[in-house]
Amino acid sequence: MSWKKNINGENQYYYKPYKSKTKQIQQDWLKEHGYKRNTFPPQFFENIEEQLTPRQLGYWAYAIDGDGCINRRLDGKNKELSVAMSLTDPEPVQELADIYGTSISRTEFLTESWATVCRTKLSGKRALHFLRLICPYMTEKRKKATQAINMFDPNYHPPKIQMNFRQNPDLLEPHMGMVGGFFDTEGSVGISIREQKRMTKKLGERYSRFLDPWVKFDNTDIRLKRKLKKLLKTWPFTFKPVLRTHATKRRVKNGKNQKILHTLSIPQPQHLLFMKMFSPWILITRKREYADRFELKKKIYEICEVRK
Repeated sequence: MSWKKNINGENQYYYKPYKSKTKQIQQDWLKEHGYKRNTFPPQFFENIEEQLTPRQLGYWAYAIDGDGCINRRLDGKNKELSVAMSLTDPEPVQELADIYGTSISRTEFLTESWATVCRTKLSGKRALHFLRLICPYMTEKRKKATQAINMFDPNYHPPKIQMNFRQNPDLLEPHMGMVGGFFDTEGSVGISIREQKRMTKKLGERYSRFLDPWVKFDNTDIRLKRKLKKLLKTWPFTFKPVLRTHATKRRVKNGKNQKILHTLSIPQPQHLLFMKMFSPWILITRKREYADRFELKKKIYEICEVRK
């Protein structure tokens, strides 16, 4: 989406076309083994429920909250429901596809700045079963998931999941999974080298370089950030996350301003603790590896401090 000035000097939206190439890299397991639509092997869904752990339920609830898509349509007697996930990192998409036996497609864009996207989609009974499992743990798309389930079960209402870990320690695992799922989809971690210039009376301009790490969550829904902030400050966690709001003047296709971005940042002294604690709940290898990088950064700082 782009804007440019017209002959009258006014900003006007214009569509910038892009080219892409989509290829299926994994076949649907049911279709590959000769099962017709909405027909499944014996105890197909029962086996899935036995294999899914509380950690995975929490993970997928916040992964869909962060970067999932729930589509529903009611056309007379026809009811259609689907849940899709698209990510540049293939690990979460691959795990979800392996659980339900769905296909995976990969889209490559000719625009160099656009990364390749992997996508999987659950439809029909698979989507309904998946939403029933994760809906109680969801926040942002909880209402939308409930409405989708109500198309088939009007009396369904998801139970509330508490965060009283002292009375019920079993709830700790799914909540840690929630953090991992949201971090994989909407989280960001990295270390960059920053250069700073300062003026001195004796030596003039002086330049200094230092490592600038970050661990943060970016999203337009502040409810998720508030719940995540509350979770990370609840016993047994000791984090002190900071929630900030970033307004922007950029506009979207309908001429309205872009949605306000909310950022939840983990303080720098707690980066290593956060990555070490939640790395077992993070599926994306690229992000999980930063636990070791922060450990190396700590050792470098210790060596430099000794030399001083």
